[in-house]
Amino acid sequence: MYEEFGDIIKTMIFNSYDCTANITITLNALNDRKNGKNYSLSDHICSMVFALLSNQRPWKHIADNQEKIKTLFNNFDVDFIKKTNYQYFVGKLLDLHCGNRQILKQMQSLKDNIETLERIAKDYGSVDNYYNNTNIKELLKSLSGGKYKLKQMGVPLVSEYLKGVGMDVIKPDVHVCRILTRLGYSKSNKITDDEAFDICCDIAKEYNISNVEVDSILWQYCAKNYFEVCCDKPKCSKCKVSNCKSRQAKYSQLL
Repeated sequence: MYEEFGDIIKTMIFNSYDCTANITITLNALNDRKNGKNYSLSDHICSMVFALLSNQRPWKHIADNQEKIKTLFNNFDVDFIKKTNYQYFVGKLLDLHCGNRQILKQMQSLKDNIETLERIAKDYGSVDNYYNNTNIKELLKSLSGGKYKLKQMGVPLVSEYLKGVGMDVIKPDVHVCRILTRLGYSKSNKITDDEAFDICCDIAKEYNISNVEVDSILWQYCAKNYFEVCCDKPKCSKCKVSNCKSRQAKYSQLL
């Protein structure tokens, strides 16, 4: 049913692109959670901060500066972050060229988000207790706009955060939603977060891989500084997907 996803993998292999290298950290986190690891509050804050920093900008430079960012936040020590003025983090992140358009609001909201995580821990014994025992879609709704809303974080950024703490989740960002639409997997012009999530879960089941692997492969196929084929201006000549609805529509217009 989803043979085009197989064509995407074949295209990467044909071009000697190793998509697995960029999935390792996420898969390790996923396996750690499956094996019973309990993520600390600092672990959650770390993943949340990196998710925020990924907002509407290329990821590569953030990835290249991860150790410097960890040092900047004192390895995400809770007390250090709480007592430090948010403007300090804004300035240091901008010095590293790791900011984005929302960086001021993001850092202003960080202490509130930490307090939300602490409230979850108080209500359920730990953050992981709540996450492990909540349906993933309900968890996304709760953290992106519900009882435990995290400020400056919609479904895509919450998903990115959850992947970093070992949750097997899809991030329905602009890249993933666009390629699913181009492949004809969505019948609507504007795919919803729920639909993108369901499609990717179905692909994962068909290929017997995790949701985060599907998410990463699709994202890398589109993202700047990675495979970067099905991007804003697609490089169709490099793509070996034989049944791309978008390309078929483009060619039919030329006839």
